[in-house]
This record gives sequence, structure tokens and C-alpha cells, in this order.
Amino acid sequence: MSRHVWTPHDTSDTSGPDALLRAYLEQRDVRRCLRDASTLRPIATACDVGCGYGRLTPVLAEFAREVTGFERESHLVAEATRLQPGLRFASVESLSRLPAGDGAFGFAMTFTVLQHLGDSEARDVIAEIQRVAGSGGILLVEETDPALCDGDRQRPERGLTVGRPVETYVEWMSPQPLVRRFPREIEPGYARRDVGTYMLFGPARASRA
Repeated sequence: MSRHVWTPHDTSDTSGPDALLRAYLEQRDVRRCLRDASTLRPIATACDVGCGYGRLTPVLAEFAREVTGFERESHLVAEATRLQPGLRFASVESLSRLPAGDGAFGFAMTFTVLQHLGDSEARDVIAEIQRVAGSGGILLVEETDPALCDGDRQRPERGLTVGRPVETYVEWMSPQPLVRRFPREIEPGYARRDVGTYMLFGPARASRA
């Protein structure tokens, strides 16, 4: 069965000056989430699950001494390694089977990845992120407009973008609580204004904010 092959353009969905502004906004907000996470638990190791060509991976390196990016598309891993030879990028067959031990990372991020997976695969990936992150903070950045569905939910491997409400991720991430959330901001003129929510899930002992 054919599978959609992701390109650098697919992962950004824009180019030129708009792409520069979007990169700034994304890096700014991911940095905010990392600062919040570091108040809950010191960050020594971090991973970017579904990192693409690593456009946000270096932000993790500002806070963690060891950073790994995991990606299914081998050509994107090669591009990430070329651009950022000082960081580690690993090619994997599936994001639900990561070559890392239990609790290997204090912080794990997946950015606009789960929205392209069917429910069953998305839950498998979440379970794997929880395994490799242990009780550390986990940042999920996903579309949250339930009306959004582009593609066939029965054949997500052919290309899918599906919105899910925040409450769905709260349920799937249990028992880790949602400790921070705020809307994602995007460049002016983008077709949809509701482009998702930053959701930071912390240790089970953390209070909801």
C-alpha cells in the first residue's frame, strides 16, 4: 500500500518571508513551553519525535545537553544532519517504536505530527512518547479544530490532516495532566486562523494551570 512521502515543503507549508515569520513564531512559542517545563523538572535530555528536517530541534538544544530527533523519512533525516551536524538525528521505521530506553528523555516534543495519523496510530505514538519520557514533561502541538479533516481517516497513510479537541489529548495523555495550553499563532493571511493549541503535559504530581 502506498504511503505519503513527506518533503521539506510539506512540513512547512509555506515559503519566503511568510516562512521566516512562521519559524520565528514557532521557535518563540516552543521556547516558552520549554521554559515552563524547566520549572517543573530540570531538562537534561530531550527528543523531537517526527522532527522532519529538524526545524525546531535546535530549540531543544538551548535547554537540554543531549538532544535526539526521530524521523521516519530518511531523506529528511539526511537533510537535518547536513544542516545541524552537531545534533543527533535517527531514522526510524515507526514513531511508535523508538530506539531509546524507558525514561531516556526528560522532555519529549511532537510538533504537528499526530494530526496526520489515524486515532489508533496516534495513540500508539503517544504511548511510546510517554515510555521514553517517563514522568517528564511532554509537549504536544496539534490541530484542535474538530471540524478539520482533509483526507481519508480509514487510510491515513495516503495523507491525512485531522483536527481533534484538546479534551481528546487530555484523555489520551492520562494520567499526566495538562499543565499549560495556549493558542498557536501563525503568519497573517494564512487560510485558517485556528491552527492549533500548544499543550504541555507535565509530571503526574504537577498541578493544572
